[in-house]
Amino acid sequence: MIWLKLLSNPLTKIIANKTIGAIQHKLEKDKIIKAKEIEAVKTVSVEQIRQQENSFKDEWLVVVFSLIFVFHFVPQFQETMLRGWEILEYASDYFWIIILTIVGASFGVNTVKKFTAKK
Repeated sequence: MIWLKLLSNPLTKIIANKTIGAIQHKLEKDKIIKAKEIEAVKTVSVEQIRQQENSFKDEWLVVVFSLIFVFHFVPQFQETMLRGWEILEYASDYFWIIILTIVGASFGVNTVKKFTAKK
């Protein structure tokens, strides 16, 4: 008896309709997103995937920068690291542009894509 009163209540009907509508909207949205993902996958060529599998540039950059970081804390290398920074103080702006371009091309593009995708 209470269930019949609850189901016939206009407020309950509004809440039920809104909930069902939200669920339907979410299902439609998920369907559209899945279709777009499938479409995007079709545009990636097998050659692009193979090139990425054999590319170690990101790994090499991580190793190089990690070694530079670690060498700062090894007493045998500290003088050399200080001397290196002194020399780099006089490096041309073009040198830094090249370094930033290399690192940016390897890591930055993916990072920018992640931040822009969230907006």
